[in-house]
Amino acid sequence: MKNIGFHARLYFAAFLLICSTALILDLVGVRVTKSFMYTRFNDRMEFLTKYLASTAEVSVLMDDRDSLASNALNLLEEEDVAEVVFYDGNGDILVHESREVPGPISHITKAVVLEIEGEENFLFQEGFPVDGAVIGVDRKIGDVRVSYSTYGIELLIRKITIRYFWFSFGIAIIAGLVFYLVSHPMVREVRQLTYAARQVGRGDLELRVRPGKIPETRSLALDFNSMLDAMTQSQEALERVNREMIKQKSLAEIGKFSMMIAHEVKNPLSIIKSSLDVLKKKHRLTSKNTMVAFIEDEIRRLNRLIEDFLRFARPMKPNFYETDLNHIVRSLLERFDLLVRNSEVVIESEIPDDPAPATADSDLLVRALGNVFKNGCEAAGPKGVVSARAYIADDFWTIEIMDSGDGIPSEELSKIFEPFFSTRASGTGLGLAFTRQVVRAHGGNVQARNAESGGAVFTIEIPLSSPGRPENNVLQGSKQGNLNE
Repeated sequence: MKNIGFHARLYFAAFLLICSTALILDLVGVRVTKSFMYTRFNDRMEFLTKYLASTAEVSVLMDDRDSLASNALNLLEEEDVAEVVFYDGNGDILVHESREVPGPISHITKAVVLEIEGEENFLFQEGFPVDGAVIGVDRKIGDVRVSYSTYGIELLIRKITIRYFWFSFGIAIIAGLVFYLVSHPMVREVRQLTYAARQVGRGDLELRVRPGKIPETRSLALDFNSMLDAMTQSQEALERVNREMIKQKSLAEIGKFSMMIAHEVKNPLSIIKSSLDVLKKKHRLTSKNTMVAFIEDEIRRLNRLIEDFLRFARPMKPNFYETDLNHIVRSLLERFDLLVRNSEVVIESEIPDDPAPATADSDLLVRALGNVFKNGCEAAGPKGVVSARAYIADDFWTIEIMDSGDGIPSEELSKIFEPFFSTRASGTGLGLAFTRQVVRAHGGNVQARNAESGGAVFTIEIPLSSPGRPENNVLQGSKQGNLNE
């Protein structure tokens, strides 16, 4: 029984119940029918015997054996009557008629009674004795015994029993078939849920169960799918948390490593720069000398790289206060206008004159926005255009910075905000990572995409209302200098 499935057990139990019910009904029906038929048959035989006894009183009294024999033969014409015997008052046989019939045989005996009535019986007068009897009192003058066979009843009962059996068997088969047709869809849906649970146990959380037509199993399937959706969301959230934890741990390790390397390199680099200054003074060299220019450029590049590492690895706490975001952008654009004045890069802006008040750290936002503007100017190239448009929507201050460069490769869009990822050989890969940290610290969001007309578009959103930032909100980086991508 352990290996028998749910459907087989259910079907076997139902079929057994149906067969048992049909058998009980069969037995009860046959017994009731048999009792009814035997009662009616015996009542009929008793009536015939009684009738024969009532019509034979004169013939018995007159010893008219021919009449008695005629009556006996008439009764023997009944199919089930086997024997008719008339007895006189002394118990002697007057007439005995019989025929062969299959058994079993039953007997009924009725007395032949002479009804003595003064007004009805002309042979006697009331008050005169007749063979010791008093007129007006009935007396027994003989007996009639009728023997009959119950074979026909037994045969009929046997036929009825067989018919009951086949009828019950047919009902059981039909009921079993109906039960199978009704239970099969339900069991099929339960099996589907079982298979889905087994697949989910093996790790397939993408599987979903198709709701069936039965309300109960349909509700169960929908609840099962809801559970899988919740499990999938929980697993995705857990994976995101794990990835974030791994990422933070990696950043912490990178920060420690960067600070260690930066400190170890910065001191020798300072010695090299001091030694170069001594050589320049001793040998009267200037920066116009090709080798000296190369050395100074590499010293500056290494020094900038070290400063970037130190700023990104050193934790700091933002200083939030009320400021005007539009004013911050206008001031930043004025600085970049001075920086690109000697180049052919054009900076276009659409900044509203109305203030955009927000609780923010203006120094950090200047550095964060400056990184994006600097990257846009470099990506736009000679005679390129960098445009900035700011507006307010849904309690968020939004600025879109777009350049006319070649855009960002689609496979790199999801990586450009990761630390140490850069598309340029001279970049550190920390500028945009720092920008994202600053924007998130302000409760905002930064995204990058490619414009349909070409070039990259960076969208930065900062909430106008105070985001209720915790006191221990710590940001990687410092407030001095710009990070270079």
